[in-house]
Amino acid sequence: MTKITDVQVRSFPVNASWNNSTVVAHQLSHWPEYFEQRISFNYPDQANCIVKIIADDGNYGLGQVGCSKRMIGYIVENIFKPFIIGKDVSEIEKIWEVLYRSSIPIGRKGAIIEALSGVDIALWDLFGKVVKMPVYKLLGGAVRDKIPVYATGNNIKLHLEMGFKDVKLAIPYGPAHGNFGMRENEKLVRETREMIGEDGNIMLDCYMSWDEEYTCKMANILHKYNIRWIEEPLRPEFYAGYKRLRDKLNPMGIMITGGEHEYTRWGVREILEEASMDIIQVDIWRTGGISEFKKIAAMASAYDTKVIPHGSGAPVFHAVINSIVSPFAECIVVPDQFPLFKNEPEQKDGFVTLGDEPGLGYDLSDEAAKAFEKEEIWR
Repeated sequence: MTKITDVQVRSFPVNASWNNSTVVAHQLSHWPEYFEQRISFNYPDQANCIVKIIADDGNYGLGQVGCSKRMIGYIVENIFKPFIIGKDVSEIEKIWEVLYRSSIPIGRKGAIIEALSGVDIALWDLFGKVVKMPVYKLLGGAVRDKIPVYATGNNIKLHLEMGFKDVKLAIPYGPAHGNFGMRENEKLVRETREMIGEDGNIMLDCYMSWDEEYTCKMANILHKYNIRWIEEPLRPEFYAGYKRLRDKLNPMGIMITGGEHEYTRWGVREILEEASMDIIQVDIWRTGGISEFKKIAAMASAYDTKVIPHGSGAPVFHAVINSIVSPFAECIVVPDQFPLFKNEPEQKDGFVTLGDEPGLGYDLSDEAAKAFEKEEIWR
């Protein structure tokens, strides 16, 4: 038996990207002071937090979570760590249940589950390294040889140069910007269709910035450009609104998707029971990690519903290649981002292929590894 001996958390700055350096609609776009970019409503101590779980044989696993570094650091080291130390590295399911149940009085959603997600991902990475197997094989093996991926972001020229065929656009404007915003949204979609041609798929990420009326208006304007889906137009709790939109937009050939801000299988169960979305897009770093994603995918299969997770990286690709209801994945392109990991799976010509490296196959980049050796910087 291989025992867990330590759990550590370090934080790294959130880097500039398309997400916080340009106009992107979001749930606060209704107010002018928050409109220009998503970074406007980020909290001061937001960070990329890395959870490192170390075993007595010297192996370690890594999991990432993006949230308040003080919250994640406190939760992992003061609430979760005592339940993890001394456990066998194979006890991933038990650890998940213990951490979830122990935090019910203060959690069930939000930062608690995000911290749990980071721990779970690190545990799978560690277990794979100990038994010298890739995570996707531990999960049951690949159901396809390679994963089709689409690019997220509005730099279409770059995406095409990188070999992507399908793109998801970050929509810049919502209801507060009236006809001007609608024209600008259409311009972005029209120019994208002209660049990628008739065969590529276009998806729209609205990030909770629209309402039902505005979504219907935009769908009527944009359906001629053959939009595959409109993602997260409403706030996550508006299940009935999503269902009404699905009923109205499906006849146009447009799917309604969401679930990025939903937590655990119990949150997703409501979406499935209401039949409110065509595709569930849970975030592995938010919804409960790889363990919970596998349960969500199994549950969704009973409803004949696809699960295309939000986000990109090794944990997503290992989970998706194992899931029959996840025929493709997202690839977020951030060319100049500070690299937290090395040996991440890379896309080529719109596909990602996984190898036989143990665990998730990645490790801290040289720069991140040096920074990790410093004292806890989340405090």
